[in-house]
Order: sequence, then C-alpha cells, then structure tokens
Amino acid sequence: MKTSYILMIITVISKVFGLVREKALAYFFGVGMVADVFLVAFQIPMTFTNVISGATANGYIPIYNQILEQRDVKEANSFTANLANIVFIFTFLISIAGIIFAKPLVKAMAMGFEGEKLQLAVFMTRVGMFSICATSVFSIFKAFLQIKKHFIVSVLHAIVMNIIIIASMAISYKLGASYLAWGILAGFVFQYVIFLPYIKKSGYTHSFKIKKNDENLKRLFKIIIPVLISTSVIELNFIISKSLASSLFGGAISTLNYAYKLQSFVTGIVITSITTAVYPEMARRGALNDIKGLRETTSEAISTMALLVIPASVGLFLFAGPIVELLFVGGAFTAEDGQLTALVLSFYAFGIIGIGVREIVSRVFYTVMDARTPVVNSVIMVVINVGLSIFLSRLLGIKGLALATSISFIIGAVLIVISLRKKLGSVITKKTTVDLIKIIIATAVMGIVSLVVFKFLSSALGNTLSLFGAIAIAGITYLIMLILLKVSEIYNLISKFKNR
Repeated sequence: MKTSYILMIITVISKVFGLVREKALAYFFGVGMVADVFLVAFQIPMTFTNVISGATANGYIPIYNQILEQRDVKEANSFTANLANIVFIFTFLISIAGIIFAKPLVKAMAMGFEGEKLQLAVFMTRVGMFSICATSVFSIFKAFLQIKKHFIVSVLHAIVMNIIIIASMAISYKLGASYLAWGILAGFVFQYVIFLPYIKKSGYTHSFKIKKNDENLKRLFKIIIPVLISTSVIELNFIISKSLASSLFGGAISTLNYAYKLQSFVTGIVITSITTAVYPEMARRGALNDIKGLRETTSEAISTMALLVIPASVGLFLFAGPIVELLFVGGAFTAEDGQLTALVLSFYAFGIIGIGVREIVSRVFYTVMDARTPVVNSVIMVVINVGLSIFLSRLLGIKGLALATSISFIIGAVLIVISLRKKLGSVITKKTTVDLIKIIIATAVMGIVSLVVFKFLSSALGNTLSLFGAIAIAGITYLIMLILLKVSEIYNLISKFKNR
C-alpha cells in the first residue's frame, strides 16, 4: 500500500486546487445564477467524460493485462491505439449530438432553469461539449500510465485544469459570465499536455489505423456497457439530487455542490488513491486466475480504506460548520449560505464509507469479467436514491437529498459485499473484522477528544485556529489509539518505515 499513501499526498495537493476552484466560485458568484449555471454547464461534459472514461478504463486495464500475459507489449499497445481511435470517433458524434440537444440536456440536469438562466446554461454547455473527445481519449492513456506505474502524473493533470478554470472565473467576473464557458473548454482539453512525455517514455507509438475485427475490442465492448452503468452510479445519484434541488430554491444547486465537493475531497484523496493503486494489481491477479491473491489484495485495500475513511467521515460530520466557514464564507457567499451548506455536508458525510467499500469491491468483479453484478447493484442504488430523494426532500428539504444519497451508497456497499462473498469467498476476514472494530473505537475516542479541544479553544482563538488545533489533536489521538489497540495496518507501516 506504499503507492496508495504516496498517491494520497499528491491527490491532497490536487484536491486543494479543486477546493480553491470552489472557493473562487463562491467568492466571485456566491450561490447566485452564474454559480448555478456554471455548475450545470461544468457537470454535463464532466458527466459524459466520467461515465465514458470510467467504463472504458475499467474495462481496458484487465484486458490490456491479459494481452500482455498471453501475447506481448506490441499487441497490447496496438489494442490501446485501436481503442483510442474508436473512442475518439464515438465521442465526437456524442459531442455533436450534445451541442444540438444542449437545451433538453440542461433541462434534464436542472429542470428549474428558465429564461436568461437557461439560455446562459445552454451556451456554456455547448462550448463545454467540445472537450469530450479529448477527455475521453486521454482517460485511456491515463489508465495506460497507471499500468506502467506512472501514478503521480496520472493524478496531477487536475491541477492544470483547475488553474485554468480559476483564471477564467476571475476574468468572467470582470468581463462577463460567457468567459466561463471558454475556461471550462480550455481546462478540460489542456490539462492532459503533461501526459505526452510520459506516454512517449513508456514506449508507446500511436497508430491511426482502425481494426474493426479486433477480438480484444469485441471482448471489451461486451463488458463496457455494464461497466458504464456501474461506474456512473455516483454521477447519476448526484445528477438526480441536483435536478431535484433546482426546483427547491434559488442557489440550491450551488449549496448542494459545495457540500458535495467537500465530500468528494475526502473520497478523492483516500478512495480514488487506493483504487488507482490496487486496480492494476487486481487486474493482473485476475488475468492469472489467482483468486487467493485477489482476495488478499482486496482485503488489504478495504483495511487501508477504512483506516483513513472512517475517521475522515466522522471529522467531516463533526466539523462541517467550521470547515465550510473556513473554505467558502466570504465575498458573495454569506454566513447563512455557509450554515445551510454545512448541514448538507454533515448528511453527505455518512455515505463516504459506503462509497469506499463499493468502489473497491466493484473492481474485483471487473477483474474476473463479471460486470453484471455491479450493474444490478447500481440499479438498486439508483432506485433507492430516487425514491428516498423524493420522499426525504419533502420532509427535510435539501438536507434530505444528501441523506438519501448517503443511505443508497451504504445499502449498495452491503449488498455488493454479500454478492462478492457468494462468488469468491469472504474478503472480510477475521483479522479485517477485528481491525475494523479497533478503528471504530479509535475514531470514537478521536472524535470526542477533538470536539472537546475545539470547544475549549474556540472561545479564545476563534473557529479557524481552533479547527486547525482540533485537527492536529485528532490526528495525534487517532495515531496513539491505533498503536495502543495494535491495528495491524499501522504496525505494517511502522515496520516498513523501520526497515527503510
């Protein structure tokens, strides 16, 4: 898991730039019309990209590894080029369709948009749709770089994108909202420039020939649609929430987004880093039919994820208010906006552990070429989320949307673990279970101590300094508790550090 922890450090830096982008949006545009429009226009091409790239990459990695095991690098690289060419053509057609049907797309994403707000959203969406070809093709090369162990560069591209978009926000604040559209396009396209030297260093040479009868491509397409459905569930759940939020009150989409981005900060740092690091190894073991090794890799990934996600989600819940105040309150984003965003964030915090377990376990199914189980799981989750979102939004308003999403992810995680146990045997071993109990105890002590420290310091130092003090004490307390309780993962890390 050494690679996972290195990736987390790099991802923290990348995610900080993402938070700076959200802070810039909040500062310049608050929770008003422009912020709502930007978020929808940004989300539409991002959704297409995430769904297409997620499905393609998750199908591509295990098949690339199988070709590598059964044939050679030349054949594997030829498969990569062929896939990239076909994805380019496919996504070019999608982008044209998206430009033509931008208005119904926007209405589907934000059914409450009307008049000037709708027109601006349609314009921004049309400009942003031009980026889909680049983002989809380079998602394949992102997966390629991960196979070749170039993990760091495969994460850093988001920093480039966020710098470009932040600059466009400052420009549009002075010159007009339409400049945001060109910022979205430039950010999406030019972020991948840093990939090029590493792709070349990996020995890859692109061929523009298309092989329609490639058997490996046919195998990929057989699993890509189920994988597409499965990997898009997080995006789909958030789209549902945003669409329902658009009819609640002005700025509801922005409020939901700011809270969701803070939740994504945690999931991106921990969950994405772990899955990025372990998935190529899972795929390799799947290609070798090493079921025992696959179970061990999965169990280790779940333990590492729990070690970091459980305390992070509790911390996010306990300190939602001070965190939102620190990061977003200021400029057009008022203290009242911050209070509501913090409430929404506290409900989102519950679902992080569910997202983590599901993201890891679903990839085990992809490695053994079973995409059906994650699809069924995804459909169940979406149905639960839609039903609960409609019901809970009427009871709790915007907070109900966040709670519904969290509940659906927890149920989905439980169900997919049960499905995996039936197929491969249990990945939650006795050792893992004991560690999970110890982690929960350590987290409870950490939460109590940090909350007491925060309340003690806040009267003298204010919320910001008290928050940093509470986080520092929380980290120290949690580490001490892990050592006292002899959690195996932390002892493994200490052992590796001593050996070095």
